[in-house]
Amino acid sequence: MSLKSHQDIELKNLIYCYPFNPYRHYPFLKKEQKKEAMYLKMMSCLQKDGKLLKIKHQGKKALAIVRKLPWDSVFFNIPMGAIEAILPEENKESLISVIFDETLSWFETKKIKHITFKVDTADIKSIFVAQKKGFYLVDTIVTYLTVKNYTVLRQIKPLFILRPFEEKDYPEMMRIVEYAFKNYPSRFNVDPHLPTTGTLELYKSWIDNLIKQPNGYLIVGERKGKVVGFLGYFSLPELCQVTGKLHVGKTISAVGPKGEGCYAQFISTLGEAPYYPDTVEGDTSITNTMIQNMWLTMAIIHGKVIRSKYVFHYYFK
Repeated sequence: MSLKSHQDIELKNLIYCYPFNPYRHYPFLKKEQKKEAMYLKMMSCLQKDGKLLKIKHQGKKALAIVRKLPWDSVFFNIPMGAIEAILPEENKESLISVIFDETLSWFETKKIKHITFKVDTADIKSIFVAQKKGFYLVDTIVTYLTVKNYTVLRQIKPLFILRPFEEKDYPEMMRIVEYAFKNYPSRFNVDPHLPTTGTLELYKSWIDNLIKQPNGYLIVGERKGKVVGFLGYFSLPELCQVTGKLHVGKTISAVGPKGEGCYAQFISTLGEAPYYPDTVEGDTSITNTMIQNMWLTMAIIHGKVIRSKYVFHYYFK
């Protein structure tokens, strides 16, 4: 991606120096590729209605990327937004505090009531300042990685037929979503400021996007002619562009009442799944001990945790 302005160059410089690059633990990326992947992701965010805020404090500069979340807002009937990144020139609490003041002021001016902020668990100073500003913890997300021709996955007895989603599967898919997510303790359901009625509709819409979007992939597990589970993921364009291979993430999965063991089979065949991705990122809440144990058990070699993030919310009263 070519740089078009001084602002782009400034952003790239801060991104390249950012110590908590979310790609820093990827085993297959070179040092420059890790920096470029993050830069491409931030630029993509700016192209999708993101806003770049320039901040100065005591001779030091910082940048923040903020964004409205119209898709999320529809489900909860609350104007929602996100702090996508904070990039201080120096990792000092005083500068980070000013960044939060500026971002909160921007959201308040735009009349956005609810804000999401995801932060690397190693970024202690940002975590500390966020809590001082009134952000509250709603989840911790861990990300696992499998790499084709690099990760050895434990093979299990194939009890299910795994295949790409077909239109006829849709009604049963929605029933599985209702079964799996109706009372699921997601960050939306545990947030006291959000109506729980919107969470289930959000997950249903997530499936719709997987079906409709050209970068979405959806695999179902079938047994005795009936769909009993699914695994969906989107391609990760920044990694695809940097490496020229298919990398996927933003996973969502669920199994129905007769789908026990289906998720384990999904993991055991990730390298040979219908869409043959080169890498798969799997996200799960730290509270989901069953999924964590399954990943650690199934990925025998080089199946590793590559990222962990706290998820904070903020609500203007």
